[in-house]
Amino acid sequence: MLKKYLMPFVAILLLSGCAASTNTLDISPKIQLPQQDPSLVGVTVSVNGADQRPDQALTKVNRDGKLVTLTPSRDLRYLLQEVLEKQMTARGYMIGPNGAVDLQIVVNKLYADVTGGNVRYNITTRADISIIAQAKNGSKQVKNYQSLYNVQGAFRATNDKITCAVDSVLAGVINDMANDSSVNSFIKQNAR
Repeated sequence: MLKKYLMPFVAILLLSGCAASTNTLDISPKIQLPQQDPSLVGVTVSVNGADQRPDQALTKVNRDGKLVTLTPSRDLRYLLQEVLEKQMTARGYMIGPNGAVDLQIVVNKLYADVTGGNVRYNITTRADISIIAQAKNGSKQVKNYQSLYNVQGAFRATNDKITCAVDSVLAGVINDMANDSSVNSFIKQNAR
């Protein structure tokens, strides 16, 4: 009788332990929006994203002697495209397919270098994001945004700690994008 109930219980425990460990990171950086530009009247821009990283992994971590690859739960090009669309809308632009200027946000580099073991960890995240603005008159501007974030701590670098580090480095880039007016100036000069 005991064997009848004990075996399913042990199986459930083992399966729940496997389900708890995941190789995806839920990336959701804080989004800062720029001030509205009152001089914009009816200017439409198109926005798309691209991910040019050679490897889609955010990091590769040594866990219990095995190399574990961690990837984002969401496609980064769409995440950053959504961020850029929100920032452009906050400035006062309309988003549409046939804009006066085409914007492309490109993920050149986003990676978390995780070192350490069971006693201490070190996470260094780097982001390199470009915004390419192409006007219908042939003018082009490429603006690069780079950020570096480092955190150290005791014990292991858990998925949550790695996620926080990636979110922090992306929040730094997004903040720089919100505070930079060069793309806005390019659009205003070439959207005629």
